[in-house]
Amino acid sequence: MRQRVKLPPTREEALLLMSGLCVKCEQCEADLRDKMRRKGVAQADADYVIDYLTTHNFLSEERFVEAYVADKHKFNGWGRIKIRMMLASKRIDRNLVNEALEALDEKEYMEILTRILRTKVRGLDLSDSLTRQKLIRSMYGRGFEPALTSLAIRKLREE
Repeated sequence: MRQRVKLPPTREEALLLMSGLCVKCEQCEADLRDKMRRKGVAQADADYVIDYLTTHNFLSEERFVEAYVADKHKFNGWGRIKIRMMLASKRIDRNLVNEALEALDEKEYMEILTRILRTKVRGLDLSDSLTRQKLIRSMYGRGFEPALTSLAIRKLREE
C-alpha cells in the first residue's frame, strides 16, 4: 500500500486554518508563524496570511497581550516577571507588554500573591529565615517580585 505524501496547505487553506484559530482565542503573530512554518506554508504565503489577518482585525497584538496578561495572572497565578519573560519569548513589543502589566490592578495582584503564599505556608514556620528564603525563591519562580513577596510574608506573619 502506498503512503500518501501530505502536501503543505495552500495560501487559502492556511488562511482558513489561521483565521479559525484567531476566532477561537487571541493569537500572536509569532505563534501563528510558527504553526504555519511547522505545516510547511511558504514564507510568502505566511506573510500574506498575517497581513490579511491583521488588516481584517482577526489578529491584534494589543488584544493578545491584554488577554495573555489577564489570563496568566488570574488563572495561572503568574507574576509580572514571568509574564514579561514569556511575552518576550513570543517577540512581543516591550511597550505593549509594559502597558498591559501596568494595567494590572495592584490590589488584585497582591491578593493573588497572598492566596498562593497561604497555600504554600500551611504547616511551615514563618519565623525561620531559611523557610522565608525558600518561599521567596518559589514565588520568584512564579514571576513575583522578591520585595512584594517579602512584604506579603511579613503580613502573613503578623496575622
